[in-house]
Amino acid sequence: MSIASHAHGGSSPVWDAIGNFRRGRDAISGLDDNGLQASASWFDPDVISLAHGEGIRRPHPSVVASGVAALLDSKNHSLDNYLYLRRADAFEDTLIELFKSQGIPGEIAANLGVDSGVTRLFFGFFHAVAEPGDVFLTAQSYYQGINMWCDLAKVQLESVETASEQDHKLTRAALERWYERYVYTGRVRKPRGIILFNPSYTGALYDADELAALGEFAVEQDLVVLEDAIFWRTEFPGNRSIRLASLPGMADRVVTVDGGSKAYGLANIRIGWACGPSQIMDRINYHTMVSSMTVTSQAKTMALAALRAPAEYLEGNALECMARAALVTELVESVNEQVSFAVGFSPHVPFFRVAHQPKAGHSILLDGNGMRGLSLPDGNLIHDSTDVTRYFLREGKVCFSPAISNGFTDCTLRVSYGCLGSEHTYAHPQRAETKAAARAVLRHADPLASETQLDHRLRQADIDLDWSCPDGTNDGFAAGRSLIREAFLHRIAPAAVRLALSNKEALHAP
Repeated sequence: MSIASHAHGGSSPVWDAIGNFRRGRDAISGLDDNGLQASASWFDPDVISLAHGEGIRRPHPSVVASGVAALLDSKNHSLDNYLYLRRADAFEDTLIELFKSQGIPGEIAANLGVDSGVTRLFFGFFHAVAEPGDVFLTAQSYYQGINMWCDLAKVQLESVETASEQDHKLTRAALERWYERYVYTGRVRKPRGIILFNPSYTGALYDADELAALGEFAVEQDLVVLEDAIFWRTEFPGNRSIRLASLPGMADRVVTVDGGSKAYGLANIRIGWACGPSQIMDRINYHTMVSSMTVTSQAKTMALAALRAPAEYLEGNALECMARAALVTELVESVNEQVSFAVGFSPHVPFFRVAHQPKAGHSILLDGNGMRGLSLPDGNLIHDSTDVTRYFLREGKVCFSPAISNGFTDCTLRVSYGCLGSEHTYAHPQRAETKAAARAVLRHADPLASETQLDHRLRQADIDLDWSCPDGTNDGFAAGRSLIREAFLHRIAPAAVRLALSNKEALHAP
């Protein structure tokens, strides 16, 4: 069933979320418009993927050790009992303090929900607040997964047009324009809520005034808000994010969600957490309990260790992502220069332009509209980001993420640089993880042993006590930057030059 059939009266939605998501997914899979395999896909080993969205490296070694210890602990983490039904006191108390540290009132922060990933929390939110056909608004650059989530929840997702001058953030002015065009004319039913990404999926941060204006609009229009803060704690140095629920009068209509996948490198253990007003969180928790109560005590223990890991671990990740964003910006200019040199002039619109500089997160947004309308080798024209993605996947073995899945109808692309080369980081902390895990095993076998005794036993096992995993640096990060350079300088640039030379007259036209 498509989202279109969920709209009131059976009319088509303004934004065909699921249709555009499928077009984007087909493009990165190497499929043409007929669903036939036309090129390599983003999973092929000879393709450099700029579309994957995992974390930047493995979690801190203490997180691995906590998981090993939990597996061995039959008293507190028995594998044969339904321990996920019990309150995990240390973990949940830490979550409460975490939300309170962001300015969320204590009585709201205490209304917790924990589920197997942010995806499940979204489903719980829709179950709690929505009826089939309800409309939810979000800004361009949203996370593409909510296209499918809204489809399954039988609610209608609408993408509100944003501007690069505002870093493609949702603004009150943009919401008012959308209401005037669609709600007040009767084209779309009155929305039920807003889905806010802060930090945004492309690294934008909202300041207090921007959030206050959005909050005022939500109150005036009686909207509920889900604020996805999954990229909290990925902010680049000198930047910070603010929670909408921390502002006066907003906590009773905002659900704040976060999880282990992005900042902490725990995507594969599937854990997310949320807080909000009790009447909504009670329904979310009911949905969790009835549909799939699956967050294990081991997963909660590892997430707790991740939340308590040294700050240097997160700071090191943020520094690396800031460096990669700057590198992509530099390489984009190099591609444009090579195109200009090849054709003998500067096109009136550059092939690529950074849509806005990220201040957090793992990706950067590129405006590729300098290629819109150009002819492809097969004679077709470039219309949107799926055409651009297919061209560079076929001609350069590089996979962009087509932003048609993120709310853009033009040639906007997303470059995911966070997890690029992450496999090269795995060996770097291996000995530190082995040491931490071995110490956990020895502690389980002899709870009364002193630290000196544990050190002696580790030496006997030929485990180097002096080996440490630097929290702020990682030798494997360099390989990721090398892949980014390879993608732009040796794959994207030559393919862009070939496209420019075959469209030289069109590029010269004013």
